[in-house]
Amino acid sequence: MMTRKPLFILGFIAVVLLSIQKANSQTTIFEESVNDTIPSNTWSVGGGISNFIMHGDLRSIGTGTQGNFWNFGGYVYVDKMFNPILGLELKLNYNKLSGAAQSFSEIYEVLYTNQGTINNNLFFEGRAYGAELNLILSLSNIYKRSSEKWYLASYIGGGYHQYNSVLYERNPDGLRTEQVDFGSNPLRDNQDEASSIYLTLQMGIKYKLSKKIDIEFRPSFYLNYEDHLDAVISDKQSLETFFVNHIGIVYKLGKAEKHTIWDKEKEKESLPQNTGVFDLTDTDGDGVIDELDVEPMTPKGVKVYGDGSAVDSDSDQVPDYKDKCPFKKGLPALEGCPESVDTDGDGVYDDEDECVKIAGSKANKGCPEISNTVLEELNYIAKRIFFETNGAVLSARSYDDLGKMAIIMKKFPNVRFYVDGHTDSKGNDAYNLSLSKKRALAVKEFLENLGVNGNQLEARGFGETQPIASNATEGGRQLNRRVRINLIEQKN
Repeated sequence: MMTRKPLFILGFIAVVLLSIQKANSQTTIFEESVNDTIPSNTWSVGGGISNFIMHGDLRSIGTGTQGNFWNFGGYVYVDKMFNPILGLELKLNYNKLSGAAQSFSEIYEVLYTNQGTINNNLFFEGRAYGAELNLILSLSNIYKRSSEKWYLASYIGGGYHQYNSVLYERNPDGLRTEQVDFGSNPLRDNQDEASSIYLTLQMGIKYKLSKKIDIEFRPSFYLNYEDHLDAVISDKQSLETFFVNHIGIVYKLGKAEKHTIWDKEKEKESLPQNTGVFDLTDTDGDGVIDELDVEPMTPKGVKVYGDGSAVDSDSDQVPDYKDKCPFKKGLPALEGCPESVDTDGDGVYDDEDECVKIAGSKANKGCPEISNTVLEELNYIAKRIFFETNGAVLSARSYDDLGKMAIIMKKFPNVRFYVDGHTDSKGNDAYNLSLSKKRALAVKEFLENLGVNGNQLEARGFGETQPIASNATEGGRQLNRRVRINLIEQKN
């Protein structure tokens, strides 16, 4: 493992440098004439504060009773742009680390601790510092010569960091007990720090304040190569993810009036319109000269690709400026919109309906305005519905629970429910099927008498055909004798 990490980083740096060399070798004569005519700065430095969000076995946000953990740190970097589109960045980071168990987290084993499993009392604290190398890809300058006020770029790279993470358990008296300290572990090669390489994908948004100063916001995603950044190791995963939000200031170095990523549109206007190499006429003003423009007559203001063709976000052969549904693949005959199909007849078309076969509301994306939690509560109540022996007469001890069920159903008048009856395997098939249907009808009629609309309910009997436990034991047979509540799907 130790020998693979340096090789991985060296390989990544080699790929980045080769990519930049290739990009530079493809610079057009027009770009060379711009750069030669008007010098521009290519170096910048930046720095600011960062916010670390853990997303592993433990989380920084969305935890249980311990609340959210806001981990602030700092960063500095230096950037070098090789042209308006590609550059390279070296960034140093420092972050505070902390988090706790996720709210409603599933229970699973935690290794190397006295605790044994995840619970709401576990939390971790620590800090991390390291460096990363990122390839800069300007998204703004791919389709436009350069930006004027706003600038968008992606950063793809990898790095290495060292960290000290300590896992604690919070005691009932408010004190804490240490479980694992990954900053001091005699069983590791490096006893003082844990460490890992990572991959990162970042998106940076800059706003130009002046010729020298920009402000920047950069949300970032990281994939950690180890499983102990949050001081917890489990068999559930071998890698971890975390997020870091950056906000800071960028200072552009150099004596030139302009920086490579900014204001090339204005610089181009100062150049002669014909250099003797290319005819620089751009009829539609989209930043692509007619000689290279596959669509030289696109309307003014339309976004285009590098070859001058109009952007078609959903690839349906209808460009965005003509497409009434630009982000949904459709048909040219329907002006770029998909065919409208509404399987369940709820007024929400299937391409937007998250419950295609169950009628719902537009406000709830085509789904019934009832949560899984409510359905689970109905079925929890259904477990306490009992009948007289070998009959379909409801037991009096079930009345209160049926009343609770009716109160819940009346809160959702637009939702339809199946009342499903099931039996064990004792008796013949025909008898069990009939008995299960009669019991389901008894529940339906009782709920109607309590004010539930009969159109909301449909009784079904399944006899012994859908067991949930073995019929070989009395306990299993008891589980199989049940009533279930399910949502009614619409028919095609």
